[in-house]
Amino acid sequence: MSDNWWIWVIVAIVAIAIVAALVIGSRAAARKREQERIRRDDEQREKAALIREDAKLTSVDIKRREADALAAKADAEEARIAADELERRAEEHRSEADRTRSAVDERLLEADRVDPDVDTDADRSDRR
Repeated sequence: MSDNWWIWVIVAIVAIAIVAALVIGSRAAARKREQERIRRDDEQREKAALIREDAKLTSVDIKRREADALAAKADAEEARIAADELERRAEEHRSEADRTRSAVDERLLEADRVDPDVDTDADRSDRR
């Protein structure tokens, strides 16, 4: 029986070694999983940072386009105002031309009335 206690000591040492190996192995696996999680989180953070940077650049581009649109709208309004002014001037010139034409026609009629060689009654019957 004195030899049996050594066997039990060896079995106990082997059992403790197996348990220690399992504990060390599970801790190593847990560390590996934690490192993998940290690596994935870091990759996700980098990806998020790239997305944010892209969104920021796009936002700047959008603001530039909005400013261009406002400038184009202002240019269009300025062109409309200029066109309205030109149309008003054209109407003034047309009215002035009509007044001048009427005045010239009146003067020609007056000249025909004054001229003894012009038969104003014959001209009127020709026009009807």
